[in-house]
Amino acid sequence: MCVVCRSRIEREEMLRLQCQDKEILAFSGIGRSFYICKNCKNDKKLDKILQRICKTDKNNIKLIISKMKEMKFYED
Repeated sequence: MCVVCRSRIEREEMLRLQCQDKEILAFSGIGRSFYICKNCKNDKKLDKILQRICKTDKNNIKLIISKMKEMKFYED
């Protein structure tokens, strides 16, 4: 289930991420993770949701979003 839109989509069509030390990483197989669908990658609510998941402030969330853009998830 996508953490932004709560839609149930096949796992292969979503990106599985985890927040570790206030950074977004691809899921390593250990720890908690979350899914984001491709439709929600530019959603307005994404900033606030990632801020809650990673337990970080608004200033650091900009760095998290820019790091996500570097990942293969943002390639279309």
